[in-house]
Order: sequence, then structure tokens, then C-alpha cells
Amino acid sequence: MIPEKVIEAAAESIGTQNEQGYDRLINDFKSKQPIVLAYLFSDNLKLLTDPERNLLLYIALVIRKSYLKVNDGQEPPPITEDEISDAEEKNWMKLDENPKTPFRQKLDVYFKQTPQEELLAFVEDLLTDEEEDIVSKPAREYIFITAKTIIDIWC
Repeated sequence: MIPEKVIEAAAESIGTQNEQGYDRLINDFKSKQPIVLAYLFSDNLKLLTDPERNLLLYIALVIRKSYLKVNDGQEPPPITEDEISDAEEKNWMKLDENPKTPFRQKLDVYFKQTPQEELLAFVEDLLTDEEEDIVSKPAREYIFITAKTIIDIWC
């Protein structure tokens, strides 16, 4: 499990980057994880607003940086589009099991079945922060499933 302190340090490090530093992070991500980055910028992302897309990219960068920290800089294993698709489909099926349930309660099933509770909690907190209400209700689910899918394939 990736500990909370590692996630918080990664989030702070990425959140305090200037534009050039952030561009370097994205270029590094692109060169080492092109399939995951393509997944993040797929056609489905066009449904999100710019702030929602930026939040999703930030989440993915934090997940990757946290992974790298606990794995001594070792990059996550290469993955295929099919692996992403399979993981994403499983996550959507779980979410769709209780369609009328409030968002936070829908996520309980994911917390019961993951060794990465802290990463999921980080994502959930960002998506339910009432002070930063930049994420629409439909986008919440999409961003969560996308982040959960990345966690599943890397961790």
C-alpha cells in the first residue's frame, strides 16, 4: 500500500510546480507511459470541462509520482489499451450496481477490494471537496473510475 505521507508529498510537489516544471512532468509521463496518457486524453475526456481535465491529469501525476516513490523510481510496468479497457469496464460495472446510491456510498465497494485505500481516499477527497466545487456530479464518477483504473493497472 502506498502510504498517505507519500501521497501527500507527491501532491504537494506537483501542486507547487511552476508551468515549466509541470510541463516537464507531463513530458516525462508522455515518454514513459504513452498509453496511459493517451487514455487520459481519449475522446471521453472531451466531456469534461478544462478544470475537470486538469484535475484528472493532476490525480494521475500524483498516482504515478507516489508509485515511483515507493518503488525506488522504477516505472510502472508497460500496459496495453486492452488492459486499461478491461480494468475500466470492471470498475464501471461495480459503480453501476447501485445507481441510486449517493456518490460516497457507491465508492464503498472499491475500498473493500483494494490494497490502495489511501490513494482512493485521496481521489475521493478531491472529488468531494465542497470548497473546490469544480467537478460536476457526472464528471465525479468519470474521474473516479479513470483514477481507479490507473491505480488498478499500476498498483
